[in-house]
Amino acid sequence: MRIFILAGTEDGRLLADVLKKQGYDILVSALTAYGADLAREYGLPARYGAIDDQTLAAILQEGNFAALIDATHPYAVSVKELAKRVCQELSIPYVRWQRSSLEIESHPLIHWAKNIPEAAQIAAGLGQRILLTTGSNALPEWTAQPCFKNKNLYVRVLPTSQVLGRCEALGFKPNQIIAAQGPFSQEWDEAMFKQLKIEVVVAKESGKIGGTPEKVQSCLNLKIPLVLLERPKTEEDVPNQRNDSIACLLKKLEELT
Repeated sequence: MRIFILAGTEDGRLLADVLKKQGYDILVSALTAYGADLAREYGLPARYGAIDDQTLAAILQEGNFAALIDATHPYAVSVKELAKRVCQELSIPYVRWQRSSLEIESHPLIHWAKNIPEAAQIAAGLGQRILLTTGSNALPEWTAQPCFKNKNLYVRVLPTSQVLGRCEALGFKPNQIIAAQGPFSQEWDEAMFKQLKIEVVVAKESGKIGGTPEKVQSCLNLKIPLVLLERPKTEEDVPNQRNDSIACLLKKLEELT
């Protein structure tokens, strides 16, 4: 059975590795060349590049894939919708791999937000020096928030020329950009927050493998407010439709076979 896997994340690569060892013929797709290189380090066949409806349809048809597994980041909503749409049009099974959510206990320092405007408003009301650890793709929306106009914003992003260029184009100066490749330890987070005198941290609830637990504990230890963006809700969030374990996903693939 030939499977196309959208997997630009660490758990996506781990999943692809398991499927390969189970005997499935797979191809991993990542957005960047770096993501594809990481997949190849696992010994996984990989391609990279942005996809649109036409590109994905051509890949699936020309490669004679029997199914698509969506192991993209929990917040990559547009890619998920694109993949579901193309698979439906081609009558190819779409299987979403869902990274497990964290169970984060309530705490006065932890604030939840449904979207970027709400998160920005909360963060702006909590401090002056704000660190965004939410990636670079949505930076234009973050910087456009009126409540951030007189705030000192810092960003932690991947250390690539494309990402750095995006940050500079948005007005971030070198001393506002922390360019580093995660995952980051709790000790690393704490040292960085203290060094920059960060007063508020903004993050996504990216699950255990996404570094969220380390950010949470670092903020609690340093008594820094943390604003967490809630995960986007989709129809696959219905409990009995979740594929959030290897066993669940393998069972789903066996049913398709």
